[in-house]
Amino acid sequence: MSRARGAVRLAPGFRLDGGKGNDAVLVLVSPSGKVQLNRVAAAILRLCDGSRDRENVVAEVVRTAHPHTRAVEIIEFLDAARARGWIDEG
Repeated sequence: MSRARGAVRLAPGFRLDGGKGNDAVLVLVSPSGKVQLNRVAAAILRLCDGSRDRENVVAEVVRTAHPHTRAVEIIEFLDAARARGWIDEG
């Protein structure tokens, strides 16, 4: 799979774990520990696989997530995830 220009992906050392069943909790695993994710955060981070840029991640989550999820909230989450070192863009 080729990487999109400006692709968003989980940072090195980070991975998603869990989420197998309907009510399963998805967890972001990092060298410093685990973070339990809510449904929207999990949907966003699942799309951070290096095949989409930020705009495509936002559009896909808006299209498929909870109907009240707004693009600005997804962008704020991506900004916070980047600031925490969870994702890389580029």
